[in-house]
Amino acid sequence: MNELQRTLAFVAVAVVSVVAARFAGPSTPKQTAAITGVGEVFYPDFKDADAAKSLQVSSYNAETAEVRPFSVVQGKDGLWRIPTRNNYPADGQERLAKTATSMIGIKREGFAGPRDNEHAEFGVLDPQGDSHSDLKGIGNRITLKDEAGKVLADYIIGKEVKGRPGNFYIRRPDEKATYFAKLDIQVSTKFADWIEPDLLKLDATRLSDIVIDTSSVDLSQGAVVEGETSKLSRKVSSDPWKLAGLDEAAEEVNQDEINKLIKSLDDLKIVGVRQKPAKLMQGLREGKLQRDQFSALDLQDKGFFLATDRKSNRTLLVPKEGQMIAITNQGVAYDLKFGDIFSGNEQEVEAGFAAKEGDAEKKTGEEQKKDEESKEADKQPESDKPKLKSRYLFVMVHFDEAGLGTKPEAPVKPETPADPAADVADDTEASADAAAPLNKAEDPKKVYDAAVAKFEADQKRYEADSKAFEQKVKDGEKLVKELNSRFADWYYVVSGESFENLRQGKKTLVKAKVAATETPADPAGTPPATPPVN
Repeated sequence: MNELQRTLAFVAVAVVSVVAARFAGPSTPKQTAAITGVGEVFYPDFKDADAAKSLQVSSYNAETAEVRPFSVVQGKDGLWRIPTRNNYPADGQERLAKTATSMIGIKREGFAGPRDNEHAEFGVLDPQGDSHSDLKGIGNRITLKDEAGKVLADYIIGKEVKGRPGNFYIRRPDEKATYFAKLDIQVSTKFADWIEPDLLKLDATRLSDIVIDTSSVDLSQGAVVEGETSKLSRKVSSDPWKLAGLDEAAEEVNQDEINKLIKSLDDLKIVGVRQKPAKLMQGLREGKLQRDQFSALDLQDKGFFLATDRKSNRTLLVPKEGQMIAITNQGVAYDLKFGDIFSGNEQEVEAGFAAKEGDAEKKTGEEQKKDEESKEADKQPESDKPKLKSRYLFVMVHFDEAGLGTKPEAPVKPETPADPAADVADDTEASADAAAPLNKAEDPKKVYDAAVAKFEADQKRYEADSKAFEQKVKDGEKLVKELNSRFADWYYVVSGESFENLRQGKKTLVKAKVAATETPADPAGTPPATPPVN
């Protein structure tokens, strides 16, 4: 190639380069700018986990093709609540801090793509956004905010990156570009993980009496069907439980089933909650049942019915599926009433069927239809029933002084003898006639003095015991008030397994007594040979 040809070749290459730059140039700077973010932290200003005062999670459920919201918020009163679960109180501070800590310092490990039309491919479509045609591309969105509502961190997390275990596609909702990052975000949307796990705050070692009534309500007849009543008792926690009416010659208490019952009671966990009507809540805080029509209808919807005791004229709450009363040595009597069955998916069990936007009534016609379908499902074969079956629980507490044991009784002061000196003289003469010395132990005056000394000691002990008993009464009444305040606002939902473990009858609580082992007779009827004696 001569000099002219070489020059023309350089010119041609230059022209091609210019043309290529003209068409390719506009996208290259954008891609380069996006890639420059690799290695940087998504939210560099978020460094204090304690600053997080609210969490919102929107997760997509592929089975139901719906987005499930979950949120935890600390109110101005400092209390944590779960807005998406009927504002139930949350034990949120420690768990939210743990979640927030796992979201601090997340880096853009690598670049996935700059355009929004790639979001479905990476699984980072916003679940809070408009409806999407590609449901498989919807991601999970996690948002943390501070006390003022300012966003601390907000991520949409998509699919796991192939060939990179622990790495997921991720983007900020306010950005189009998608990255991938190594994630270990510790967040749970399970209702049970955010609440106080010990519902009753009951110490099983303090239980002294348990009464189980399996009576039920027949709605078709509008009547109570009498069931059996099982009364269990023990004096101290080390004693075995005794069952009233037991035929001790042929029966014995099934301690294994008793232990299962006690464990279920001590470890009772709820799987969902529903808030009670305002008037009903207020009345329960004051220790009484409200009889307004709306409260009555709401109770009936959950399987509880108001009635009047003809003898005392008191308002009673009759449960559809029986009740249990558990009394502790603190004088606290837990009254657990079992209502209607409830079937549905996890979110429906936790919070109920969500009302649709614009519905004015508490329950829509569609929701009522779902309720009826759920009840009908319980009549279907086991294989056709929904996976989650639970039951409404109504909890009340009252003070029972008998649970504290025997109330101290005042000692009786001994009577003063009419004439102690005359009695002593008579005794002396009698002793002289018998030519025997006077037994000082039988001296009435000294007997009386000893009785007075014993009375004074018993009186002091009585006063101390009475003071201690009065304090137990005050402590028990205070605890009952605290517990009623806690239980007043909520219908609880418990698992079907918990219901079966608690509502037991004599069929499971009693077993046949094992007969003493006898020496089997020789098949031939010949007595065993006597060994020779040496």
